[in-house]
Amino acid sequence: MSYEFKLDLDHDLLECVYTGTVIFTERMQAIKLGIEILKDRDYPRIIINLLAAKIHMTQDEKLQLAEYISEQHALENVKTAFLIRCEQTEREEVDSAITRPDEFDSQVFFSRSKAIEWLTAK
Repeated sequence: MSYEFKLDLDHDLLECVYTGTVIFTERMQAIKLGIEILKDRDYPRIIINLLAAKIHMTQDEKLQLAEYISEQHALENVKTAFLIRCEQTEREEVDSAITRPDEFDSQVFFSRSKAIEWLTAK
């Protein structure tokens, strides 16, 4: 498995850390597991940490992923920070395919501390 979930109790957030090469089926598994974790806890903030990952998905798979995310009402009220390296673009490609972008509050960060600052701001 190329992802792991961590609870950050100091900041009341859930972090999904990806490592190595990540394929479409793993991204889908992680999203489904993340939704299950969020259902059981009151963690309306999540960090998707892609710093140590290389996403390997086709354009069609990115669109399928975006469609799936768009259908998940459990994610509508979740504030999501994407932590990436400067050269990564996968998140933006998925974002452009989200069918209801106004219902999903997310931003990209290159620094974990900046991501946490944004996530915990009132």
